[in-house]
Amino acid sequence: MKNAKTMKGDRVVESASAALDAGSRRMPILAAFVTMAIAEWRTLLAQVSRAIAGQRRNRTALESELFRGQYRLSSKNDDDLPIP
Repeated sequence: MKNAKTMKGDRVVESASAALDAGSRRMPILAAFVTMAIAEWRTLLAQVSRAIAGQRRNRTALESELFRGQYRLSSKNDDDLPIP
């Protein structure tokens, strides 16, 4: 048996789906715009995610090259880095 949260979530999804269907029949231009906006938002999130992952890879490579894996950079302030 489903718990109360799942049932409530199912009702929300069903309501949203019905509203989108009704809206797309009555206002196809608005529905197309919302669909396009959602697609662009997902594209932006994917680009940001790739940029952050790339920054992490570059930082890890830099740390391993500079410190030969002995240290990790922990802040933007060089005063607190250990002196080798």
